[in-house]
Amino acid sequence: MAMIVTDVILTLAREKAQDGKVGLHDLERISALISGGSMVLDAAYIRQEEACRKVHQMPKGNVGARSNPFHRLMVRPFEHLLAGDGMVLQRGYLPHYFEFLEHALEKRFEAFERHCRTIIQALMVIHGNNLTWDQFYADSRTVKTLQGALKLLRVYMDGPEGQRVWHACMMRPMGDLPQPAVGQVNHIRQVLLETARGLEAAE
Repeated sequence: MAMIVTDVILTLAREKAQDGKVGLHDLERISALISGGSMVLDAAYIRQEEACRKVHQMPKGNVGARSNPFHRLMVRPFEHLLAGDGMVLQRGYLPHYFEFLEHALEKRFEAFERHCRTIIQALMVIHGNNLTWDQFYADSRTVKTLQGALKLLRVYMDGPEGQRVWHACMMRPMGDLPQPAVGQVNHIRQVLLETARGLEAAE
C-alpha cells in the first residue's frame, strides 16, 4: 500500500509540475502529507479508495448510475444528442447501449471500467470533491482510454456480427419507451464511428 501511495504522490507532483518544476506551495502540501508517516498515508488512501468505490461501482446497466466513469466516457461522443432541441435518442435507452458495449468489448469491458475508476481516484487525490467530469474528460489518460475503446468498437461495428448485435441491442423498447426508429439508432452508430476515426487519425 505504501508503494501505491508513493505513486499517488508522484502523480500529484507531475500533475502540478510546470516546465518540469513544482511550486513551493505544492511541495509544502506534499511534505505535510508525507510527514504524517506511511501509516497515516495508507489509512487515508484506504478511506478514499473505499469512498470512491462506493460512488463509482454502480450496478451495470443502471441509467441512474451516472457516476460510472466508463459509461459516461462512452456516452460522451453522442451526449449532445440525448437532450435539447437536437435530441436523437432518449437517455432511457442507454442500458441497451451499455449491453452492446459488453458484447463488443467482452472481457475488456471490465478492464476499461477498472482503468477509468483508477483515473478518477488519481484525479480525486489532486482535486478532491472539486473534481468535475470535464476535468476527467480532458485528462490525457482518459482521452487515450476513449481512443482505445472506440478503436475496438469501430472494428467490431464494421463487421457483420457487430452490425447484427448493434441492431439486436438497440432496436428494442425500454420500459414505457417504444422501439426506437432505425434512423435514430443509425445516427448514434454513425457518430460513434466518426468519432473513432477522428481519434485514430489524431494518434
